[in-house]
Amino acid sequence: MALILIRFSPSKPKKGELVKVSVVVRHPMEPGTRKDENGQIIPANYITELEVAHGGERVAHVNPGRGVSANPLFAFMIKAEPGEVTVRYTDTAGETGEKSKTLKVAE
Repeated sequence: MALILIRFSPSKPKKGELVKVSVVVRHPMEPGTRKDENGQIIPANYITELEVAHGGERVAHVNPGRGVSANPLFAFMIKAEPGEVTVRYTDTAGETGEKSKTLKVAE
């Protein structure tokens, strides 16, 4: 399972203001076109779906392809409301990953 990092900017926004959510997924994003040192094709293994939910409601959905670099960064804006932000991904190898982080707002 790949490591998922989630960051909010600002880290503790005021309720209702826009907050940037940055997500990094540590993943090789291997396109299946490169060769190893022995000349063998490295099998494709890249993220095919990334979904982000806030408070249980989907707020972003991405279908990256084989052209996305390793350890991709995804960023988007949401309205600051307290609650869990959950990121889920699936890759071509059938592996899935999930991570949640609580978005706290300033009173």
